[in-house]
Amino acid sequence: MRFNDEFGFLPKDCPLVSRELVRPWRLAALAVGLGILVAGSHLTPSADWDYPVSFIMGVCAYVCAPWTVRALVYRRWKFLPLAFALMWVSIDGVYSLYWWCREFDALQTFRGANALYCLPLYFTLGFAMNMTLARREGSRLSADVPLRGSFAFRRKHLLHVVVTGFLLFAFAGCLLLTTGGLRQIGF
Repeated sequence: MRFNDEFGFLPKDCPLVSRELVRPWRLAALAVGLGILVAGSHLTPSADWDYPVSFIMGVCAYVCAPWTVRALVYRRWKFLPLAFALMWVSIDGVYSLYWWCREFDALQTFRGANALYCLPLYFTLGFAMNMTLARREGSRLSADVPLRGSFAFRRKHLLHVVVTGFLLFAFAGCLLLTTGGLRQIGF
């Protein structure tokens, strides 16, 4: 009996809050990420980046980003509005609420820039936290699975990538439109 280890993606029915969030390597990645955010808030002279907002946004993204990315990648149409809402809450909602409670005068100035910086980080975290090392038994594929080099396999996965990319850009455009991030990049 031969085992093959390969990277896979978490299954689409994995819930928002699951045991996957407390796996040791994921918690270590969260600790490293929060450490980078705290170091960045200490070393970067930005008026809107401090320790509490680093922890609040980091933990919120850690919990929500994997589920949001799974909803996009697996095209779970009925969950896309919730996925968009979770993305907005993680990137802009908690940020705006935090600075509104602290009576930050320049909140509208920084919202767009925050969305521009946090959006790619959010999706990168979501994709990274969905990766898992799968152990497969045997070295042969079953007969009903198309070979990886076949035209049918490539066509199916190319369509999958195109639709997922379109959804990512649609989500990003909506978020940047609502926060004023499009004005930051000249649109």
